[in-house]
Amino acid sequence: MRKKISLFLLLLLFVFSLTGCKAPDEDPVLPEPPAAESEDLEWSGTVVLDGTTYRRRTDLKTVLFLGIDDTQTVEAEGIQVGNQGRADAVVLFILDKTAKTTQALTISRNTMTEVDVYKGNGDPAYSGVMQLNMQYAFGDSPARGNFLMKRTVSELLYNTRIDGCLSMTMEGIAVIVDGMGGITVTLPKDYTDIDAGYTAGTAVTLDGAAAERFVRYRDVNVSGSAEDRLERQSWFVHTLFRQMREQGNLEERLDWMLETAEEYIESDVDAETIKMLADYQMLDETEKVPGTNRAGKLHDEYYVDEEALKAQIVELFYEPAE
Repeated sequence: MRKKISLFLLLLLFVFSLTGCKAPDEDPVLPEPPAAESEDLEWSGTVVLDGTTYRRRTDLKTVLFLGIDDTQTVEAEGIQVGNQGRADAVVLFILDKTAKTTQALTISRNTMTEVDVYKGNGDPAYSGVMQLNMQYAFGDSPARGNFLMKRTVSELLYNTRIDGCLSMTMEGIAVIVDGMGGITVTLPKDYTDIDAGYTAGTAVTLDGAAAERFVRYRDVNVSGSAEDRLERQSWFVHTLFRQMREQGNLEERLDWMLETAEEYIESDVDAETIKMLADYQMLDETEKVPGTNRAGKLHDEYYVDEEALKAQIVELFYEPAE
């Protein structure tokens, strides 16, 4: 049975929705690895970095959001393994139960990382370095795709625990925005590559189709366009969330929006986390996994700055040990 998902979650998702070894049949809880006390940083309950010992914070929860580039709804059956779409938006939300805040950590779809590839019958084929967004495609269902992405993103972030995952296909964007009567935003910079009228400082009202194009558009012939889109999405979600907060009466729209968008969503997020996401303050500043975008032979490739990422993981998920 599907859990009710807060309006907050739906808004976040439609904004971002644009674009080995065999895993177990069910999605297990990620285990806590043993503590590490060396500079190789086998990340766990404690780590040592630059001579300082840190311990993992226990007052955090994480939710992975995926925007799926796929014209089918998540209810569709008979999806071929490797052909169910790609996770073109990847955002990890970090919920701080002490501060009552939510921090967004964006991860480039083009991140080059170890991806597990599966055959059409679900058996493992091989693991190889490729774009992160491909991992979702190798699940034979939305739930399986979510599980594979949780595991791969966790490994990419040095075994950071991911408590839940919520994905949404792009067709849900227009439905939700139109149901809201459109979205009005004041553009912070020039977006005339999307529409000639999208000049900096202009207030525009986007209907469902326009909102989908605004958050999805990128010029595939321009290197780095996916990173520019990620920045645009981040700005848009913060603007939208502030606008919805100011309008109030969010609960009056919730039931309708859930009924409208349910077929586009796959989630294992528990009720407690949903309430936290609805209640906590969204921090204005968005973090991004550090790295460098390069033009590859066939597509852009984003290479993580591992040393910078280690420092970022410590800052976000750890605290000095007493």
